[in-house]
Amino acid sequence: TDSNLFLETEPKRKDLALVFTGISIEFLCSPRPENPLDHVTSCLKALHTLLDSPCVRTYIGGDQLLAVELFNVLHRLLLTCGPPSVQRQVTMVVQQTIRAAQVHLQGLAKNCDDKQSEEDPLTTLGEGGKTGGLIPGKSVIFAALELLMFILVRHLPQLNPKVTDSPSHILSKTQPLSEESAQLVAVSVSILADLPSLCSPTGSMTVLPTILYLIIGVLRETAVSLADNHLSLPVSAALQGIKTIITSPLAKSHQIQKQWKDLVCSSLASILEYSKPDDSKPSMDEVSMLTAITLFLLSGSNEIVGISSLQNCCIERFGSALNSTDPWVQAKCYQLLLSVFQQSNRALSYPYIHALAPLVVAKLKEVENQKPANNAELQAVQEGVKVLETLVNLAEEQNRTQLLALLVPTLISYLLDEKTFSSAPTASKALHELALQDLMRIGPLYPGAFKVVMGAAPELKSKLEAAIRASQASSRAKAATQQAKPAVQAAPTIKLKTSFF
Repeated sequence: TDSNLFLETEPKRKDLALVFTGISIEFLCSPRPENPLDHVTSCLKALHTLLDSPCVRTYIGGDQLLAVELFNVLHRLLLTCGPPSVQRQVTMVVQQTIRAAQVHLQGLAKNCDDKQSEEDPLTTLGEGGKTGGLIPGKSVIFAALELLMFILVRHLPQLNPKVTDSPSHILSKTQPLSEESAQLVAVSVSILADLPSLCSPTGSMTVLPTILYLIIGVLRETAVSLADNHLSLPVSAALQGIKTIITSPLAKSHQIQKQWKDLVCSSLASILEYSKPDDSKPSMDEVSMLTAITLFLLSGSNEIVGISSLQNCCIERFGSALNSTDPWVQAKCYQLLLSVFQQSNRALSYPYIHALAPLVVAKLKEVENQKPANNAELQAVQEGVKVLETLVNLAEEQNRTQLLALLVPTLISYLLDEKTFSSAPTASKALHELALQDLMRIGPLYPGAFKVVMGAAPELKSKLEAAIRASQASSRAKAATQQAKPAVQAAPTIKLKTSFF
């Protein structure tokens, strides 16, 4: 156990860790066919438990060749004995080993920082060094990449270019992954996203194209619309993996600035190409693809700003989602668009505001003639109103009145008169209440501009005043009803435990 290892001296602890690891690796090298599968899974679980020990992680994390040998053995094991239970245990061991290597590299980098070295320690300490070369047989990254690619391709054969490029390959509807497969793909993607952290800046440029190809491929193949609109595990892992990579400290390295920009742009272009509306992809999940696009806009904005071809395609995808007949897609699009509009980098956000704000206004105005019929449609309208309110807040003082002249009439158009309120659908009543609350809140926020807008349209003022009077009358009626109710006699505080009746 870990406590027993710490009782030993430093050399003894290292010897014990290496012996235990060596025994596990030796067994996994050549598991006997006659042995039950449980023996293999038990050994993998033992190795996983062993890696829970900080001192074992320290030794394995610092021994690059041992980690490579372990990964090669696990890869061969999967080739000969690869049911999902074994694959799951293998990914857990790989994940712990990668984390051990990360901790070891961080320790080395901290020591270099303490010595006040002028050069970035990752330039020399990370795999790839200054040249970026990764040597098969000596590279932890290369060994891990081989193993993870094997797992991914086994569950998603479409990721293998040789399969998709084959003349005999027939495009067919992607079958949903089983729960076990989905978990394995998700864990593999998470590990893939962590691999660049072990590289030097130039070394990362060697592996990142492959890693991003695989992660985006997983997103492409698993981003399908589900009945309950939730994100599957592989999609969530792919989106998180994209964010991990494009927010990596590597992005700030001057050595790879141009390569990094090219890589981010080409990755976004791949997602835009696949997310293009197409009748051949009726099950594609627009929300997942739009979320990935938004991640690039928010996290990789410096690399993307000024590239009109990418910008125009992104605007087209947002516009397509806003025009969707699915209220869930509309609502999520409004939420994502709001985060883009609020982006502090105005060079990024302004083109999207100028291009898409008119469409947002137009979609909200359509609601006047076609009120929401259910909660999903109500939610979409509510998210759209939030976007328009945010634009009013972001606007400069001299432009705010113009935007309020769009927002206020739109909200007033959602108000119901006394005659139709009682017979209106529940969603329409809810929209009326939301619009009235928003108007009551907006007025005090921008009193001058609000007064100008209301003064220019007396009919709007009359409708709003009528709605306020009706709301106040309804509140008074409810209060009177509550007061008129007979007081309910309080239950006695002491009760007999036994009923005699």
